[in-house]
Amino acid sequence: MNQNNAAIQPEQPAPETFEPSQTPTQAESVATPAKAEKTQPGRLQRFFRKLLVWLVVIAIAFLAGILTYHFVRYKPLSENNVKTQAALDQANQEITDLQAETKKIATLESEKSGLQDQLETAAAHSELLQVLVDLSNARLALFQNDVEGAKAALANTPQRLDNLLPFIAEYDTNLAQSMPQRLGLIVSGLERNTETVKIDMELLTKELLEIEGTLFGN
Repeated sequence: MNQNNAAIQPEQPAPETFEPSQTPTQAESVATPAKAEKTQPGRLQRFFRKLLVWLVVIAIAFLAGILTYHFVRYKPLSENNVKTQAALDQANQEITDLQAETKKIATLESEKSGLQDQLETAAAHSELLQVLVDLSNARLALFQNDVEGAKAALANTPQRLDNLLPFIAEYDTNLAQSMPQRLGLIVSGLERNTETVKIDMELLTKELLEIEGTLFGN
């Protein structure tokens, strides 16, 4: 019976044997280097990282240079240009003011010249009227047979006539040359021939009135 039981029992499977190359420790050791090789950066990546770092450094240095130039050179130069422009504007304004003042001075000089001419004309007109008064007083004295009174009336007439000569020359240059001579004949002839002197004074008065109407009629 024991032999039968031994014959009936099934055969037990043989235990599995593991070869050394297939142990779990060796499998993990094989997978770990492969994973490590995948995670480590390559040379090209390291090159680009360094390049990026240098580019950042260069950009920072360039920006620092721009800021330094701005604050050290450009900003003071810009401020100096602003001051120079302000000074130039002020100088231009002063030139404009001076030009305005110059025009005003020129206008005043012109007005002064005009007033001076008017004053000289008025003085000449007054002198001519005074010569006419002298001749009228002298003629009146002669009509009264007052030769001395006629001489006294004509005492200052030659000087007044000389003052009038520039204005008389504008009217008639020949008349300006002959009038002093005719007045001299009148004064010297008072004691010799009063009738002739009266006629000469009348003619001289007539000429002076014509000059007065032409030169000072306004």
